[in-house]
Formats: sequence, structure tokens, C-alpha cells
Amino acid sequence: MFITKDDYLPQIKQNNLESMIQANPAILTSAEAMALDTLKSYLFDRYDTAKIFAATGTERNMHLVQCGVNLVLHLIYQRLPNHRIAPHVEAAYNETINFLERVADGKNGLDLPRRTNPKTGESQQTFRWGSEKKRSLI
Repeated sequence: MFITKDDYLPQIKQNNLESMIQANPAILTSAEAMALDTLKSYLFDRYDTAKIFAATGTERNMHLVQCGVNLVLHLIYQRLPNHRIAPHVEAAYNETINFLERVADGKNGLDLPRRTNPKTGESQQTFRWGSEKKRSLI
């Protein structure tokens, strides 16, 4: 898995995490899968997500690991009665989403493998364009 149990230690104590998932590892596994899908949805246009999330240990981008942990903790906090999400968890989640939106828009870059064309090996990116409706002078 891209996110390991040790990755949670800077942000939450192990016994608190165990308490929140009620000692059910399936809850954590499910939340991690959802978080990784969220990360991929923001990165897939520009980056090779297969390579990125296949990385292990020190080969992983630690900023993405932190983003993943923020997303997982937010998902787990949502399970609590009355959705009592701690303010610092909510702030970390919002900061993560804002960062990922900037990455998706090309305003922030990450040192990650770029998507490449399998035939040419050249960097590949989805190109989007559009325009506003024509203005009328009347």
C-alpha cells in the first residue's frame, strides 16, 4: 500500500486511530483506497499515477503521502457521531484539496513521473480549451 501505518504517526497516536476505526482494519483499508482514488483523480492528467502509487518506502513523494493521510483522517473522522471533525483535521483536509486543485490546474508542480505516450515515450498531457459565449453589442 502507498500509505503505511507509520505515516499516520506524525498526525495521530496509534491508539487514537485504533479507537476511531474500532480495531477494524477494513475501515482503514477502505478509507485509504478512497483517499488514493481522490489523489489519482487530481493527478492523472499530468502524472503517471501507476508509477507514483506503486512506489514504496523512501521512493514515495512524502507530500503526497501527507495529502493521503489528511484525506484518510478526514474520512475516518466523518464516521464519528455527529461528524465531530476536529478543526485541525478539517483545516488539513481543506489545505490538501486546495493544493490538489492547484496541481490539477498546473499552478503547483510536483516532482513526480509525468504521463508519457507509450508509443513515443514523450511527455503527454491532456489539453483543454474553451471560450466564453460571444458577447452581443445590443
